[in-house]
Amino acid sequence: MYENRCFFDLTYYLGYVICILMTNPAKKKALVASGTLNPHPEAVQSDLFKMDFFDPWDRAQVKYEMLRAHSVDGDPVAEACRQFGFSRESFYQIQQAFRQMGFSSLLPAKRGRKGPVKLKGEVLEFALEKKKEDPDIGPGRLAALIRERFGTDIHRTTVMRGIKKKRRSSA
Repeated sequence: MYENRCFFDLTYYLGYVICILMTNPAKKKALVASGTLNPHPEAVQSDLFKMDFFDPWDRAQVKYEMLRAHSVDGDPVAEACRQFGFSRESFYQIQQAFRQMGFSSLLPAKRGRKGPVKLKGEVLEFALEKKKEDPDIGPGRLAALIRERFGTDIHRTTVMRGIKKKRRSSA
């Protein structure tokens, strides 16, 4: 009995390692570039990913198959999460995003700001007014006042550049 279990574990483990190592380097590079490389391919336990077509390194594919396993195959959420290496909280977030945005939700969104933060309009006028009232006020303090008044986080360097630019264009 023990020998059979040991043989099974060793065979399964080696087969899984070989499968992971066989991932095409070009595909792996593409997955890294697109931000879809699964950081924990070893957590994917589903039998589907033992076939050549399925790739545990492809995070988008793993997410889709997890949703499919629950929605189509009827696997309980906890079991789908265990098989595909996600938490239940992540499952529900992935499911909600997929319902709202479809396949594009399986791809990572760009990190950070969605556009440049510029000091302009009402915010710039507020900063200029405060600077006029107190010429010794620093850009860090102005940034804090802007945050309090408008709820917008602007770096002190952005404040300093905005005020300088406005002064140059007014002169």
